[in-house]
Amino acid sequence: MTTRRALLGGVVGALGALAIGAEAGAKPRPRNAGVLTPPGRADLAIAVRKRAAWGANEAVRVNPDGSERWPLRFSPVQGLVVHHTALPVEADRDATMRGIHDLHAVRRQWADIGYHLVIDPEGVIYEGRYSGPDPVPVFDAHPVQGRKPLVATGGHVSGHNMGTIGICLLGDMSSAQPGAGARSSLVRVLAGLSLLCGVDPAGSFEYVNPDNGARTTKPVISRHRDWVGTACPGEAFSTQFDAVRAEVVRLVKGHRAR
Repeated sequence: MTTRRALLGGVVGALGALAIGAEAGAKPRPRNAGVLTPPGRADLAIAVRKRAAWGANEAVRVNPDGSERWPLRFSPVQGLVVHHTALPVEADRDATMRGIHDLHAVRRQWADIGYHLVIDPEGVIYEGRYSGPDPVPVFDAHPVQGRKPLVATGGHVSGHNMGTIGICLLGDMSSAQPGAGARSSLVRVLAGLSLLCGVDPAGSFEYVNPDNGARTTKPVISRHRDWVGTACPGEAFSTQFDAVRAEVVRLVKGHRAR
């Protein structure tokens, strides 16, 4: 009998969506998936496990009158920031997601999970921060050529949340590397987002805070620690981050994902 984890850890086959498991071989796509597909690069489509599927508590996101406790704001994408949770991962990955959501939304009073996308050890990708009632994760609408995509403001890098997309690995990468499935999905997500957002994964950019105009220069694909005083995404993984970025560049330049 096919297990629930096998279904979640499978490859999105005929639809050309992102490979989210480490194994070759076609397995069913996660139910309730949303897909972000770069033009002409179905091999880099990003398929996510939706908030409803992992059990996000939407009640903590809204006030009694139905308004958002953290008002939805969108701004043009400027850069991509990688994190780790630095927390244990439960056997039930959905439960882990709910725990992080509770930590951010309730205990830290951020109204929602801080990250836009979260990747579990098997490489399954989860929708994080709420981005509106449509089925499109991360953005106000599916990105299209000729229009700079607008990302929902998250809560993942203090002082620089507007215009940055937070991608987080479940687990603690302080003394260990991501597993093969997680690393593969991270590389493909960063490559797909680079194409969707029209950013150069090998380059740097001048970040401009839309609220106060403050400026700082950072890599387009950066670590949380590149922005603020933190060890995130872990000392061990941080030493290998340049190799991850190089893999992303290779994919974006047209070497198709396998």
